[in-house]
Amino acid sequence: MRLILLFSLFFIYSFAGEEIKISLKEVPSNIMKEVQKTIPKATIISANLEKEENSTLYEIQGRFSDDRSVEVDIFDNGKIEEIEIEFPEYMVPKAVLIAIEKRYKGFIPTYIEASHSKSMKVIQYEFEGTHNNRKIDLEVSADGRKIKEGDK
Repeated sequence: MRLILLFSLFFIYSFAGEEIKISLKEVPSNIMKEVQKTIPKATIISANLEKEENSTLYEIQGRFSDDRSVEVDIFDNGKIEEIEIEFPEYMVPKAVLIAIEKRYKGFIPTYIEASHSKSMKVIQYEFEGTHNNRKIDLEVSADGRKIKEGDK
């Protein structure tokens, strides 16, 4: 019994904060049901598990029929942390694009995703792209008023 407990603690702390790829069969049914309810029009394709000291986060990836990617980050208690959906540039509000161009003139996005709350309200946009021949990530508030350069 002690050996199992020690192994479990070792496993949790060894992989704390690290994403571990898991099969869809390893995702608990209550988590999968909540994800399917949240993104009913997406096909679920893969899953990751992220162990923290006091929680487990499932990252469930999928695709919509128009080939846009989606990820639902959901805790083991069923609470959704966020929903990330790939966005083409034409779906991003003009105010956001204008704010980026004003601050990062000539920025060329290569990937855009919108982070949503459980109610599907956009919280922020995340851009990957290049500016002055340098790869950068930008986190932009839903209204375009706050722009933060992310870690790359």
